Amino acid sequence: MLACLATAAGLAYLHRQVGDIPRVRLGAVLSQEQVAPGEPQNFLFVGTDSAEGLDPEDPVVVGRDAGLRSDTIMILRVDPDQERAALLSLPRDLWLPIAGTGASQRINTAIQGGPQRLIETVTEAFNVPIHHYVAINFLGFRELVETVDGVPVYFADPVRDAKSGLEISEPGCVVLDPVQALAYARSRAYEAFRDGRWRVDGSGDLGRISRQQDFIRRALRRAVDKGARNPIVLNDLIEAGIDSVTIDDELSAADLIDLGARFRGFNPDTLDMYSLPVVDDVVAGASVLRLRQVDAQPILGIFRGDAGDGMTPGSVPVSVRNGTGVAGLAVRVADDLAGAGFTVPSEDIGDAQSFDVGRTVVRYGEGQATAAALVASYLVAEPVLEPTEGPSGVVVVAGSDYDGLLATPRPVAPRRELPGPGTTDGASEPGGSTISAPTTATTGAGAATTVTVGEVSTPPPGVNC
Repeated sequence: MLACLATAAGLAYLHRQVGDIPRVRLGAVLSQEQVAPGEPQNFLFVGTDSAEGLDPEDPVVVGRDAGLRSDTIMILRVDPDQERAALLSLPRDLWLPIAGTGASQRINTAIQGGPQRLIETVTEAFNVPIHHYVAINFLGFRELVETVDGVPVYFADPVRDAKSGLEISEPGCVVLDPVQALAYARSRAYEAFRDGRWRVDGSGDLGRISRQQDFIRRALRRAVDKGARNPIVLNDLIEAGIDSVTIDDELSAADLIDLGARFRGFNPDTLDMYSLPVVDDVVAGASVLRLRQVDAQPILGIFRGDAGDGMTPGSVPVSVRNGTGVAGLAVRVADDLAGAGFTVPSEDIGDAQSFDVGRTVVRYGEGQATAAALVASYLVAEPVLEPTEGPSGVVVVAGSDYDGLLATPRPVAPRRELPGPGTTDGASEPGGSTISAPTTATTGAGAATTVTVGEVSTPPPGVNC
């Protein structure tokens, strides 16, 4: 990421070093669409919990369960012609179908079937093309932090996390060293000492995402400040990652050099950051997160290239199918949609292939995800969103749950159902209490950012950290 977003035209100097980065053969599962120079493309960034290269007595290794998992999963979309970049964080506890297994599980387990399975899982679950793959382990993360001489983070209070090993005893601007930085980036049982007691941040995985995104922007700023635009300094960054970063076999040194040249003046504060809207759930006694399908579509649309800004019902043609066999249902649904402003051609009203549809389905073709989400937001009974192959439009297959349209549609925007009062994620001192997980809209300088969840300290006015 540093190579892509914080380099200078002199990156050609590093051609040989980039060529030494380990590669994994992934051509068969990466997107097969042809991407011309300057066109947008998506990188799947994965931080694995591999402790390879660390001392067996390292605190991050002691007591850790065996088995590889993806500690962090992000999709980075770069648009070289526009010199824009967007980052989407995927919660590690997101519950969804794992490609090739016929079963659902947390997304962080997909890596156990290799990067191929993780890429297929992401592609199938979100209908987002993945053009390239980048993975880094614990050692690589620490070495990159060490290369930029640590990353400054502001803490309003002393903080800790007994599970990740985080411990900051003095508030203020702290330059996190490699060990502290890894503990901070991995923290899900985050606690702050406030008003004489330790208080638990109950936001779990989503709070960690907010802290990670804040950390990434700070790390990028730090790299630029330390001279990452200088080829010699960047050489140190790349050498730090050669033994612990893996990229796909389709990503050539020339590709990275071209991206580096195009993004030579990139400002880290303009990096757009997003997280997925989810809801808490329990599966077999375990806490998981489920995607809010309708709300997620505008965000996923950005990473599909079909953001659809400014879309209105009048600009969305809809086909309607009766999936129940109830006489006149298709016409009723069509009239309801037309009354809300959607375009429903009379020749596109008819019966579905079967009459056993229980939950209404909104199907959509390539480039129509945001349009489908807009239609779904008007339905009283929240439908299933189902992508189809090809350029077909939006089709509503009315099920037995169909109950008309809302007078005011649901917001098609990121939101999250937060833990209820008293819920915690991780250990706390006896007598401790739970920090509520606030959702505060945040933005960088000219950047788009979805809601911040949980504890993310912001320096007070006049404090530069």
